[in-house]
Amino acid sequence: MATIFTRIIQGEIPSHRVHEDEHTCAFLDINPARPGHTLVVPRQEAPTVFDLDPAAYDALWRAVRRVAGRLQRATACERVVVVVYGADVPHAHVHLIPLEAGGHLAFPEPQSAVPEELAAMAERIRAADRPAYDERSALVVVDVQHDFADPSGSLYVKRAEEILVPINAEIARATAAGATVVYTQDWHPAATPHFARDGGVWPVHCVGGTPGAEFHPALHIADGALFTRKGTGGEDGYSAFSVRHPVGGEVSSTGLDEALREQGVDRVVLVGLATDYCVKETGLDAVRLGFEAAVVTAAVRAVDLQPGDGERALRDLAEHGVEMR
Repeated sequence: MATIFTRIIQGEIPSHRVHEDEHTCAFLDINPARPGHTLVVPRQEAPTVFDLDPAAYDALWRAVRRVAGRLQRATACERVVVVVYGADVPHAHVHLIPLEAGGHLAFPEPQSAVPEELAAMAERIRAADRPAYDERSALVVVDVQHDFADPSGSLYVKRAEEILVPINAEIARATAAGATVVYTQDWHPAATPHFARDGGVWPVHCVGGTPGAEFHPALHIADGALFTRKGTGGEDGYSAFSVRHPVGGEVSSTGLDEALREQGVDRVVLVGLATDYCVKETGLDAVRLGFEAAVVTAAVRAVDLQPGDGERALRDLAEHGVEMR
């Protein structure tokens, strides 16, 4: 049954609207705590803001910021208070309440706590982290192919064969927890500006349909997995989520983003090759697209065209909010 907020958004119940977009609707609270008290509500029905899918979650907070700016200008208030409470209606929503200079909202009465109590609570919160894998997670196994992972490959990543055992262990953990497993492959045409002989940077590698493009034979392939091939049209295919034309620079989607959202995935865990290229770009794209992201550092290896490229890539990922495991 639709919530009262959905009925308001659909126009079944009248409201005083102040903002609408594809993902959200904002309207005045009929019992305002202060004049101008506004509710910002996602169109997606979810019990709390943390149950929204990544796109709806991001859109909600973009709308909150925009409406708060309007509200502050309209009321000339000192600041707009953001409250996420949600006890009355089981549909995620955010309260925006303008406060005049010196104004305040009632807050629960503070209680003193001794350092030992604070330390114990901090430890409980740290220990309550989300499991490594669950049904809303995806393990993305990046480019574990012959040309990269075998010493005889045309673009062999040094010590790549060492990560096959930890990658297979991650695949086993992910499948046991009901997570989605994704395998990516470089899958280039025989001639492409991506290759040095055609004006690019790299030696010929992972040409579609050749042994070099196949998965390493020691890699376990999970039942029901998703597969994404990159660079099939001659693009630079570093990220699992997007490819870029090596000359014009146009960026297009691989479709993985949409496929994962259809399965309810909101977090990706990355393993594979190579840390400083495809793993890095996949992680940055994941964050940009609103996914939580993590890298299993024992299950990646770097090209290191310049010494330290791999370590720099991991630092860059961490600075963008990717968890290191």
